[in-house]
Amino acid sequence: MVFSDARVMGSRIGKSLTGYLSIILLAFVSLISLGIGSVNVPLKNTAEIIWDQIPFLNALHYFSVPYTQYAIITQLREPQIVGGIIVGSTLAVGGTVVQSIFRNPITEPYIIGISSGAALGAVMTIALSLNFLGYYTLETNAFVFSIITVVIVYLLSFRHGRAPPTFLLLIGISLSFFASSIVSFLIFTNVNLAGSEYFWLLGSLQTLNWQEISMLIPISLLTSIAIFFMRNELDALQMGDEHAHSIGVNVERSKAMLIALVTLSTSAVVSVSGLIGFVGLIMPHISRIIFGGSNKYVIPSSALFGAIFLILANDLTKVVVHGEVVPIGIITGIIGVPFFIYLLSRMAKGSYIQ
Repeated sequence: MVFSDARVMGSRIGKSLTGYLSIILLAFVSLISLGIGSVNVPLKNTAEIIWDQIPFLNALHYFSVPYTQYAIITQLREPQIVGGIIVGSTLAVGGTVVQSIFRNPITEPYIIGISSGAALGAVMTIALSLNFLGYYTLETNAFVFSIITVVIVYLLSFRHGRAPPTFLLLIGISLSFFASSIVSFLIFTNVNLAGSEYFWLLGSLQTLNWQEISMLIPISLLTSIAIFFMRNELDALQMGDEHAHSIGVNVERSKAMLIALVTLSTSAVVSVSGLIGFVGLIMPHISRIIFGGSNKYVIPSSALFGAIFLILANDLTKVVVHGEVVPIGIITGIIGVPFFIYLLSRMAKGSYIQ
């Protein structure tokens, strides 16, 4: 009994230590990434610029940093880093929820139509030259269309008072293909889509600004907190609808609330970052391999890993091709596909259990 208690305590300490190290790693990666780009900023100058932005502390010491470097860090790269943290963590948490609800390790938030709906809204905005909200027209349409698509998927999946995961999955895939076909047709017939907007379809953090970040923070933060508070229901759903129902979980209400939260948060981040794949697929698995299957640990750790992963991927977009910035969706795809194949091989050998 004492030995068992010691093992449990050791496991908790190990998980806590890993969590703290992940937070430190995120801070370190963010600091280093601020200096990476077409104009490299020395680490010392980057740290001084950050210090200068901290209230009260900036009055303790004055640093002399070139204005050009200060503007690059504060106006261009800090929004990218903060945006990478928000987008990466949101997609990863969404992947955790969707994989638990569907009880399927190869699903991610996009599987229920979020990405295809957002792409359809964005491409239609460009093809039809819509501009009713000015600069934010594209983001707004991407957000609205992604939510509409998921609502349609859910309504079409509803059978006899419930929405079976299999129906959600199959109808989500079908509508995603349908929307993607329309997007492909619009791209084929509209030369305007060859411009910078096409960069959005491949995913990017380069154009994020503080106005967009300020809108994303409350949505991402509140939905993630709400999802974490529903972690027990999510753990029960992982064991199957019958098990969840037997222990008093309102299965359909819980699934509807969780899907709504994921749709809201993922649609919001996708509307400004474009389509960034594989984050919601691979980060929850890395978390489960390290922390086990309990969403008490998987949800926050997936958020941390997703943020770290996307910041590092964003760094690679700046250095892979000299003088060019590669869309981040290409980088995450190149990294994600080998991991996905590795995951499938582990599943085939029976060495991975969700």
